[in-house]
Amino acid sequence: MENVIKNMNIRPMLDRAEFERVDLPKQGESVNFQIADEVTVKLLNDNVAKVTLARSVMSNPERIFKIYVEMSADVLIEKKYYDQLKDPADYFKRTPIARALAAQIANLISNMTVCSAIGPMITEPLVRA
Repeated sequence: MENVIKNMNIRPMLDRAEFERVDLPKQGESVNFQIADEVTVKLLNDNVAKVTLARSVMSNPERIFKIYVEMSADVLIEKKYYDQLKDPADYFKRTPIARALAAQIANLISNMTVCSAIGPMITEPLVRA
């Protein structure tokens, strides 16, 4: 299905970014961060699909901060090949499009957390399955 994407030249756009500061950990409390990614694809017309990557960063227990960042890119597609995809989101997870969005999101999260209690959080510039 390498013919689905007509052109890899994309322009990632920030759709949403949220940073919420929450309580600091209690004395001796261990905090584990979980990172979750979600890829969605919406067909805009016969030539363009909007690919969106949303990344959430939360902790258990809920401490320090919560983050949600969503970026998207309009991708030129070949509709006849796109229509053959069983799951467009699953397909786009494995493309350079998703990696470009993930890299931008990782950079934003790092910048958002630079002045937090833990310093910059570096998340992987890959889509988590």
